[in-house]
Amino acid sequence: MRPFLWILLILANLVKAPGNLVPQNGSSQVMSSDRKVAWTADWAMQQTELEQKRAVRFTENGSGRTSAFPREVRWSAEATWLADNDFQPVDIQKTITAADGTPLLEERKHFDRVKGTVRFERRKGTGRTETSTLEAPPDTLAVEGLAAVLRFATIDEEHSLAAHVLSNEPRVYSVSFEFRGKEHIKTPAGEFDCYKVEMVPHLGVMNLFRPFITKTFFWYTVAAPHNWVRYEGSENGPGTPSVAMELTRK
Repeated sequence: MRPFLWILLILANLVKAPGNLVPQNGSSQVMSSDRKVAWTADWAMQQTELEQKRAVRFTENGSGRTSAFPREVRWSAEATWLADNDFQPVDIQKTITAADGTPLLEERKHFDRVKGTVRFERRKGTGRTETSTLEAPPDTLAVEGLAAVLRFATIDEEHSLAAHVLSNEPRVYSVSFEFRGKEHIKTPAGEFDCYKVEMVPHLGVMNLFRPFITKTFFWYTVAAPHNWVRYEGSENGPGTPSVAMELTRK
């Protein structure tokens, strides 16, 4: 394949940003396998500017019990994505504390599109900061903001989205987002006719074990602007418990 054709294929996999990004905010709750509410969060999306280009900022503030900690925690997260033409994650930071404010975890991710890398920083408590750098293909998406960005992708009976996703391990996975039909979904925020999207990992020879990996699904309203309604999958990446996250307020 000639180089310029390869570039065009990569560009075709990016999620196009709409001409008008309407601010949004809402709340969600996460339920464990026994259907009890484990934690809740308030989130928002608003347009901003980065590097003199249009961007979007996602914020989340939550509290409750997660599988990573034996006690109740609180957290705040902020993710900035370029949205000039396509959605591209740039900077992400997340801080987790105990209920009394004791620092438990701080994470930062920075995408360098020129170098094709992402720098991952993690500090537990007041310990030393651990860093790692991974290769990040041009179509790499971040978990933070992913659910909001996917509603702008064309995913239906005839179209799937091939991309890469950066997990919190950290690791970059090759995935595709595929249409799985329509369902009527009931959440604390109301009832919605939704289309269902599955995130399918492509693991090479490890695909033999894919049936044993937690499946990941997203639900979006059929009616425009295709708002996110529900998520089912791992709580915080591979190896963490399965949870269900639902919209509680829009």
